[in-house]
Amino acid sequence: MSPVELTARRILHEDSELLGVDKPPGLVAHATVDPRRDHLVAAVSRYLRARDGEVGHLAQIHRLDRDTSGVVLFSRVPALDGVLGAAFAERRVEKVYLAVVRERPDAPFPDGTTELDAYLAPRKGPGGRTLAVRSGGKPARTRVRALERAEGRVLIEARPLTGRTHQIRVHLAELGFPILGDELYGGQERDTKRLLLHALRLELPHPTRGERVCVEAPPPRAFLQRFAGLARDTGER
Repeated sequence: MSPVELTARRILHEDSELLGVDKPPGLVAHATVDPRRDHLVAAVSRYLRARDGEVGHLAQIHRLDRDTSGVVLFSRVPALDGVLGAAFAERRVEKVYLAVVRERPDAPFPDGTTELDAYLAPRKGPGGRTLAVRSGGKPARTRVRALERAEGRVLIEARPLTGRTHQIRVHLAELGFPILGDELYGGQERDTKRLLLHALRLELPHPTRGERVCVEAPPPRAFLQRFAGLARDTGER
């Protein structure tokens, strides 16, 4: 498979300390044991080298699953790697995701805001699945609400309040609404070609300036073509 070539539109935020990138789906976040496998850090490095002639310091502060698209943050200053990592660990970063699920006529997706709370044991199940467990796991909370309903599908806003592996995917599956395209957690669908989970927005304190920084990745076409309200909100036609 050819390496992914990022374009300038994938750069969501850039200053001397931070770089925010819109990760495409299907690209792993970091290097794996297979040196031939492309990954986001390599793709961003290629982009910076082609644009600037060099890469400089580039540290990925958090990760997304391979098939999830959206905002990923990098540090550009070595001394700030730990500061930014601590902001995530101490839950000072607000994260907002979009997901699409199939509506259930017998039990529709709840109206209003629902807080999902379950202990998760990462990568204990078949195929590396994260499991909801009664004991031995880590606490995980996700706040979800339905934004729009169309053609038997529901657009969900998900706000993870903790940062566990596959957290949103597991919580929605446990609620009975696996994310469409999620073969690992029961959301497979013949006409859905990707996992319909997108990291829409990160908001965090800037590590040197103090003010809040909001980095947002436009919703992908796979979301826009299903929900007219989302397209209107983003100015898509």
